[in-house]
Amino acid sequence: MKKYLVLIIILISLKSFACDCVIKRLSDWQKSELENSECIFIGEVIEVNDSDLTFKIKVTESLDSGDSIGNVYVAKNWKYCSPYVERKGKWIVYGNMEDGFLRLNMCGISRSFEYPIVNPIPPSPKLYEKNTTEEERKKIYEKFHAKNMEVAFSELELEIIALRKRINYE
Repeated sequence: MKKYLVLIIILISLKSFACDCVIKRLSDWQKSELENSECIFIGEVIEVNDSDLTFKIKVTESLDSGDSIGNVYVAKNWKYCSPYVERKGKWIVYGNMEDGFLRLNMCGISRSFEYPIVNPIPPSPKLYEKNTTEEERKKIYEKFHAKNMEVAFSELELEIIALRKRINYE
């Protein structure tokens, strides 16, 4: 009986550490990020350290007039939640300072310019049909992925335009 009780406690505690990022409309996410971020900028990840989950990111454009261009933040990845920075590249960042580190908002929409998908379009049900060949599945997936990337690049561009306009009006 004790074994089952211990197992149940472990499973419950693991669930409490898991992320529960509810998918919602991008516009809702954007509004939430604007309200809850002290740092909003475009930056270049210049160094990634997997051993301590840190990375360095250099501000290339401030999107809230609060970050100096050229400023380098030492940032920390969350262990279990997205977004997660794992390689160098250009990012749009929404975050807050915590214990001297920049932390991207958990379940937020900070994302790389290389792979800006936030809210993917679901694939065609045909992808999961039993009579679909592997080659057909591959073509369906490639089309689905290309459409997601097209939408994501467009959304990122519109988001940056809106953030720039917001700075000019404030």
